[in-house]
Amino acid sequence: MKRLILIKLGGSLITDKEKPFTPKTEVIDNLSKQIKEVLKQDKNLSLIIGNGGGSFPHYPAVKYKMNEGIKDDQQRYGFCLVQDAAARLNRIIVASLLKNRVNACSVSPSSMILSEGGKIKNFFIQPVVKMLDLNIIPVIYGDIVVDTVMGAKIFSTEHLLNQIVIRLKDSFKIIKVIHNGLTKGVLDSNGGLIKRINSNNFNRIKKIFYQTKGFDVTGGMAHKVKECIDLAKYGIPSLIINGLLSKDILKKAILGEKIEGTLID
Repeated sequence: MKRLILIKLGGSLITDKEKPFTPKTEVIDNLSKQIKEVLKQDKNLSLIIGNGGGSFPHYPAVKYKMNEGIKDDQQRYGFCLVQDAAARLNRIIVASLLKNRVNACSVSPSSMILSEGGKIKNFFIQPVVKMLDLNIIPVIYGDIVVDTVMGAKIFSTEHLLNQIVIRLKDSFKIIKVIHNGLTKGVLDSNGGLIKRINSNNFNRIKKIFYQTKGFDVTGGMAHKVKECIDLAKYGIPSLIINGLLSKDILKKAILGEKIEGTLID
């Protein structure tokens, strides 16, 4: 059974979330290089990468109130702007990976998913599975999709990665999900690291999570941790780290070396 790790490149890490449509190209290139180095060391490892939207889709999503669905012509236009912005950032990530000779391919949620009343109804996952079989890394992203009830629904990268895990857990040995952001993990109100979170302490400590700065329509840290806890029900742990803490922290996290971060299991 193939070993699989899922990696999320957070929107706050790869973009300036307080400046619309502003990628951090040096950060993106460094992450791509680390992924390339990992693949050289472990040729039997499969990866799926998901990138957050950061300052790209979040800005038009807020402007056109796309969390309400589609109710008028303005929101129809907003749907298209959000989808375009999310896809543009994803192409920047894929271009960086390709520049570093990583076999990566963009996977568009809006072309693969249909939701109904805010929940995924159909997910055409087969292309992702086939890419993994071909040793190609699927690169998915948070996106807006067509919803049969509301017209539109925004799904976070965390939620989409979870949905992929649920659909692939019987076919792959899924080792973990790694979330890369701008903090060294989940922080309390005093800026201290919360080293471990599970279903027993989540409700108690979620009130002290730091709030996300800038544009974010997908729920911030509390949403991320909740998605990780949902995943832990299947025996799959998640790790939240600071992607800028060192130039090789993602590489170390993938390879299972000891690093600073929050474990969610």
